[in-house]
Formats: sequence, C-alpha cells, structure tokens
Amino acid sequence: MKNKSRLEIWISGDKMSAFLTIPEGGNWDVSEIKRALNAKGVVFGISDAAIRTCVSGRRNQPYQVAWGLSPPRGNNSVRPKLVFSFGHSRGRPPEALTPGPRFRDEWHKLTSRGFVRENGILAFVRNADRCSFAVTVTGEKVPYSGNQPVLKCADNARVSEDGRYIVATKPGIPYVEKDGVGVMCAITIDGDIGSETGDITFPGDLTVNGDVLQGFKVSAWGSLLIKGNLYGSATAAGSITVEGGINAPGEIVAAGEAVTARYCENSTVRAFGNVVVADAVMHSIVETEQALICSQDRGRIVGGLAIAKSGVSTYSAGSTMGIPTVFEIGVSPKLRKRYETLKQQLASVRAELQRLKHAGLRRKGPRGHEFDNLRLQRMRSYYEDREKELSDQLANVSDAIAQSKQGFFVAQHVLPGTKVLMGLSETSFDYPEQGVRIGGKLGETH
Repeated sequence: MKNKSRLEIWISGDKMSAFLTIPEGGNWDVSEIKRALNAKGVVFGISDAAIRTCVSGRRNQPYQVAWGLSPPRGNNSVRPKLVFSFGHSRGRPPEALTPGPRFRDEWHKLTSRGFVRENGILAFVRNADRCSFAVTVTGEKVPYSGNQPVLKCADNARVSEDGRYIVATKPGIPYVEKDGVGVMCAITIDGDIGSETGDITFPGDLTVNGDVLQGFKVSAWGSLLIKGNLYGSATAAGSITVEGGINAPGEIVAAGEAVTARYCENSTVRAFGNVVVADAVMHSIVETEQALICSQDRGRIVGGLAIAKSGVSTYSAGSTMGIPTVFEIGVSPKLRKRYETLKQQLASVRAELQRLKHAGLRRKGPRGHEFDNLRLQRMRSYYEDREKELSDQLANVSDAIAQSKQGFFVAQHVLPGTKVLMGLSETSFDYPEQGVRIGGKLGETH
C-alpha cells in the first residue's frame, strides 16, 4: 500500500471511537485501510461505508471509521463494585527516593504496597453479573454501572478480555487513584546503595544515580542502570548497564539480557546477552550465551576466564608477563559447566569404587560379617552402575562440545599466556601475534 505509514489513526480515550485521516497523494482501498486499522488494534465496529466516505472525502481531515457498542440502559438494585487486590496501595507511589536517615522507612512503605508480575490481577468486579457491558473498538468488554465504566486503567494496566479484571501489562508496584488502577514499573534512587539503603529489590526497572557499594545487593525484575560504579552484587531479569566500572570481588553480576560497563576487574559476570566492555576486562570470569565484546581501539582482556558461546572480540588479549588468559568459545557456559561437573562426579565415583575394592570382602563366619559383605557388594554394584551412567553422560556432552565449531575469536594483538578453546581443540600462544582470527567473524555466529 503506497504511503501506508502516513495514514493517521487514533483511538479515543474511552476506546469507543476510532478516527482516520488520509494525507494528500496515494491511493488506498477499503481492505488496505482495514488492515492498517487492525494493526493499530482497531478490530471492532469498523464501518466500510465510513472508510469509503473517508477515501472519497477531503484529505488531511479526520473521519470516524469505527464505533464501540455502548452498554444497554437498565437499573439494578445491586450495583457492581470494583475490588482492588492490593488494599494498602492508595495513591501513586513516588518515582524517586533519596538515601538518608528515613530511606529505609520510605522504602518499606513503598514495598509494603505489594508487587505484581506481568498479567497479574490488579482489581476485579464484584457482582459482575449485574453489569451492563460495552464493547470497545479494540474488542474489549467493559463493564458499566449506570453510565459510568466500572474499570478504569491508569499506566501499565489493561482490562482483561472478559471485562471482569484489570491486569498488569508490566511488573511493578500497583496503585489506585482517581484516574484508575495502574502499575509503577520504574524507580530511581538518587544516591549510593549502601548502609543507608540496605539491599534493594525492585519489581521493575531500577536506576541508581550513584555507586553500589561492596557488600550490598541490588536486584531488578526489569533492567538495571547504575550511573556510578558497581562494587557489590547485581542481578536483573533484563539488562545491566554500568556507566562506570565493575569491581566486585567475591560478588556476582548476573543479567537475563546484556551487561555493559566501562571496565570489569576482579569480578564474575554472567549474562544471556552480550557482555560489552569499553576499556578492559582484568582477572575476571565472564560467562555469556552471546559474545564478549571489547573496544577494537583500546579494549584489553588480561587474566581470568571468558566463556562466550558466540565468541570474543577485543583489541588485545593476554599480557607481556604471560598471565594465563583463557577463552572458551563456541560452547554454551551451561554446557561447559555440565562437562566439568560430570568430570568431577565421575572422578568421585571412581575414587569410591577404588576404596571399596581395597576394602575387600571378609571371610564368612559370624552373622555380622555376612551383612557387611552383602552391604559392600550392593555398594559396589551401585557405584558401578553410577560410573556407567556418568561415563555415558560425559561422552554425550563431550560429543556436543566437540561438534561446536561456530564460535569466533578476533584480536588485533595476542600476547603470551593466552589460550583459546573451540570445542575440544586448543590453541595456545607462547609468543606475541598480530591480527589473530579463529573461527567465524563477528556477526557471523548465531
């Protein structure tokens, strides 16, 4: 459809009307416009006649093209009532808090409102059978009491398809106010996470306008943005962005999406998305299901271990001092962990079998010796079966690792002490090398 993106479609606040404006130029037919309306969420009460009037009428002028179904009039002796699922969450919560002597009280007051997950029920209609229902142009059933809708939605909330509930469209802290029922899904803490705040968990997006100090934890159901440095522990279901650096020895940084920082030192970072570091990764453990990416102009990776399923891209790897720097690419960190765990379990089982063999069987005699011998035989049989089971599992995992050939390693300078493992193959660097590429190139691996 020519100039489709220039069609202007908007829906009224009560969702009972939809309007269309056609710009100058271009030809549209009814079926194309209906598809555009559907794409905007208008699925009920569309009038073909109104669309034809709009097409043949003046350009840049709004025309109503869809009508909701108003509720039938009627009087009921029992009025429907909206019941809020979180009784202690009246009024919109604050969107920012500042650390100080009263911060913990304010945070407790905020979190005592309760948490709600996506699609969680915020409110429901009591005596819904007494309601009159309207149908909006978006296809929702809306209960009415007299001439007033019973369900009113504020931010990040919607009416369920059956018109009986208000549900959350994002996780966060629920609230109710005169404009309706909503969810606050983001908050800012204007300062450091430390002794004045304690550990922080928020059911949405969290912004920290400061540092996260050592020994303290922050956790977010959504994304996490730290404007300062990260010295403590941080977890997020979404991404973690640290505008400063990560230096969190003994702590864990884990993200369900990407992790971004200026530098990373003496830390453990785990992510399902890319780990992007501008300057340097030093003496750290990085595990990602995607790629570890450092700047091609100045990025350095020195010491530690990087397990990146997609691969690694950096300016330099290793050091002139020969500090061990290990890269494992092309294999999921979970698979690598499974491989190491199975090796340890198998070694433990074999050690136990060896101990039982050295124990030997006692001569038959007193009844107690017969019981001891029977117990030893059963234990041997158990550990032999366990050894076979673990050996088979380890062989399967080893095959999976050996067949993983899709990772990449790209570095302008590779210094001594660097080791790259792709699958079960290993490449070690004892001397400096320039322009090293192993496996596919950045962007070619999925």
